[in-house]
Amino acid sequence: MDLTKSESSILEILLNAEVPLSKSAIIEHSPRNKCWKDGSIHILLNSLLEKGAIYEAGFIRTGKGFGRTFAPTEKGRSYFSNLLMNITQKAEPYKIFSQLICEDIFTDEELDALEQLIKSRK
Repeated sequence: MDLTKSESSILEILLNAEVPLSKSAIIEHSPRNKCWKDGSIHILLNSLLEKGAIYEAGFIRTGKGFGRTFAPTEKGRSYFSNLLMNITQKAEPYKIFSQLICEDIFTDEELDALEQLIKSRK
């Protein structure tokens, strides 16, 4: 699945959210340097829907009407890991993650979560 920079930014926002988000909530959660207009975010969301990266999770009340909420699909959830694996096809995943751990980019909480994930996988 190929995504534009804007589409991957929106997908990342949805992945970081713990609940489905509306169009306006996505704009609120976007980085300060991104300011999507209503029309452009509508196009981006529809494109992500067509690509199967997100789905309509439901509706919420927005003013006098209702707005759709969006959440990532399993395909959307695996987008960034697939992207990493495609970039590093010649490198072994173990070497990549061991280097990331050695560079001390993970918090203690993230390391604990990774440790639990590894234990559950064994």
